[in-house]
Amino acid sequence: MRKIFIDQDKTYLNFVHQTKEGIMIKCVIIDDEANCREDLSALIGYRFKDRLRISGMACSVKEGVSIINASLPDVVFLDIRMPKEDGFQLFNKFDHINFDIVFTTSYEEYAIQAIKHAAFDYLLKPVDPRELEAFLDRFDQRAKKNSMVNKVKLLLAQLESGDEPNILVSLPVGKEFKVVNARDIIYCKADVNYTEIYTYNNAKFVVTKTLGKVEEILNYPFFFRCHKSYLVNLNHIDSYNKIDGYIRMKNQEVIYLADRRIDEFINLFGKEK
Repeated sequence: MRKIFIDQDKTYLNFVHQTKEGIMIKCVIIDDEANCREDLSALIGYRFKDRLRISGMACSVKEGVSIINASLPDVVFLDIRMPKEDGFQLFNKFDHINFDIVFTTSYEEYAIQAIKHAAFDYLLKPVDPRELEAFLDRFDQRAKKNSMVNKVKLLLAQLESGDEPNILVSLPVGKEFKVVNARDIIYCKADVNYTEIYTYNNAKFVVTKTLGKVEEILNYPFFFRCHKSYLVNLNHIDSYNKIDGYIRMKNQEVIYLADRRIDEFINLFGKEK
């Protein structure tokens, strides 16, 4: 009997936005049968377009892994009985499963097996709209609960910081949230769908969000998008070389300034932050 380990402490990091009905959920559909993929896609588009957004569809586990890595979904609708690799093989492709798995199958015995293997949910094909809606309601409740837990953790950390002028932010790192002082961040570097964060003590961690999303979180006047791949903390700039067009940070990292950002940077650089 194979054992499958799923992270029970979901962080639900990738929500698109809140709607009147609940949370907009990014999902991926993996099913070797084209008609099943299309049927589920059509059902989502007709009945649940305000709650589900399809990031991609795949006909195999291998193709599904690529889409998951590229889109970072909240939920994967996963067929079990597929040629070459069955749906359970998906678990062998990730060190941690930080998205929900919903098994979809035409065979009830597979649905029972899915429950025994720690899956949270399953749907029998053809998918009943009421069953899909029930899953979405359960997902919403889990997401709201986890969101509130993270807000409480952040609030407690802020209260414990005393009178120090810290600006604490919560950033998603893998399946957890890392609470950091925004003032300690020297710069952020884009890495496709992820962002590398560098802090004053030469520490580095990777956030599971694009640089654009990180910029929205770090929406403070002392952060400046100097280049499409870099967001810098003006308080940690050591010097600016106007001839060669680069910024030297206090940790001696050299970051080039995009031509179109030079004028704005010169207006900001040197001001009191």
